[in-house]
Amino acid sequence: MLIPSIDTLLPHAGRMRLVDRIVSYDEQRIVCESDSHRAEDHPLADNGVLSILCGLEYGAQAMAIHGALLAAGTGPSRDRPRHGFLVAASDLCWSVERLDQCASPLTIEAVSEFRFGNQVAYRFEISASGTLLLSGRASVLLGASVLPI
Repeated sequence: MLIPSIDTLLPHAGRMRLVDRIVSYDEQRIVCESDSHRAEDHPLADNGVLSILCGLEYGAQAMAIHGALLAAGTGPSRDRPRHGFLVAASDLCWSVERLDQCASPLTIEAVSEFRFGNQVAYRFEISASGTLLLSGRASVLLGASVLPI
């Protein structure tokens, strides 16, 4: 299966595109990898510390990539890509405090649990070298308008 460039699948650009590669995906699940958590100038780091809670953004980007891949497909899930807004995160569990101290690449897995209309929900896990670092659930609202600030 030919996997398109992540640059064409996410609205994030530059250093804010945290996911480096797609390992595999199907209708329900995506597995991605990233090395960006070790960057000294990570955009989410605070004084060089990348909190484990920033892993939620890694999970959200994997979810967005999965949605874009499904929208670009030819199967029954084919739909136009829509921007999404994270509206809820729940059941977050972590085993480390910091992502920047993980020497290995991060593996990000997201599994679709619910897709209906403009709502999607995923379960996600982030691991490194086979050790689970962060897991949780996230819900996204698709296609909502951005209000001016």
